[in-house]
Amino acid sequence: MNVRANVINRPESDPRLCSRAATGELRSADGTVKMVTWQLPDEVPVALQINTQPFTVMMATPANLRDFAAGFLLSEGLIRSVGDITAVMALPVEGGLVVDVALPADKIEPSRIAQRSIEGRTGCGLCGVEDIGSVIRPLPVLTRDWAPEAAVIERAARDLQRHQPMNLLNRSVHGAAYVSRAGDILLLREDVGRHNALDKLIGAIALQDLDRKAGFILMTSRCSFELVQKSVVAGIGGLVTVSAPTALALDLAIKSNLFLAALGPGGPVVFNG
Repeated sequence: MNVRANVINRPESDPRLCSRAATGELRSADGTVKMVTWQLPDEVPVALQINTQPFTVMMATPANLRDFAAGFLLSEGLIRSVGDITAVMALPVEGGLVVDVALPADKIEPSRIAQRSIEGRTGCGLCGVEDIGSVIRPLPVLTRDWAPEAAVIERAARDLQRHQPMNLLNRSVHGAAYVSRAGDILLLREDVGRHNALDKLIGAIALQDLDRKAGFILMTSRCSFELVQKSVVAGIGGLVTVSAPTALALDLAIKSNLFLAALGPGGPVVFNG
C-alpha cells in the first residue's frame, strides 16, 4: 500500500538509534562490585493527531512511526483501510514526537472518535477512553479455515529472538511477529509497550499489503483482552503469546473465532482452536 509519508522512521537494522547507554554497578552476593553498561530503550511521548487535531498521546519507542499510526487507527476501528490515509507526517517537538495522519473526513468512523482526555501510558490500551462502553467493543466473527500446528508455533518461537534487534541489545522491549503458515517470521515490530508493538505490526502488515488470513501473530507478552480485540479488528485469525490469556481475553477469542494459544513448557497450550 503506497501511503505518502514524511516520517521519522528509525530503522530496525540499527536498534542503537532507539536506545541509550547507561552505566550501573553489578553487585554480587560475595560483595564484589563492577561497573557494567546496559542499553536502555527509548520511551517518549508520541502524540497522534488526525488532520492536525490532537487525538491521544502514547508513551512509545520512537521507531516505525508510520506503522504505529496506521496500525493504531486500524486496530481501534477509526478507519477501515490504510488506503484511506493520504499522508503521515512525524515531527520532533519539545519532549517527544507528533505524528499527524491526514484522512478524508468521510473515511473516519465517527463512532470511534471518543475524546481522550488524558495521556496513554506505556502499553496501556484504555487510557483516555471516556466511558465504559468504549472499552469492550462488539467484535466481528472471523472466518478461518486453518489453525497453526504445534510444530509451526514452536519453530517460530525458537526463531523469535533473533528477529528482535532492539531486544537483543537492551532486553527490555516487546516483540510482535507475523508468522506464516509454515512458521516463517515475515515481519516483526518492537516497542516498550505490547499494545504499541502490535499496532506497529498491524500497520506494517496493512501497508505492505500482506494476506492477513495467511498467518498468525506471535507475541512476547501476556495476552490481555485488548490484544485479542486488535487482532480480530485487523482480521488476523490467530494469536499466540508467551503467557496465558486473561479470562476475558479467552471469552472474546471464543466469541470472535480467534485461534488463541500460549507457549507452555511442553509445547503450545491451545485455549481456542
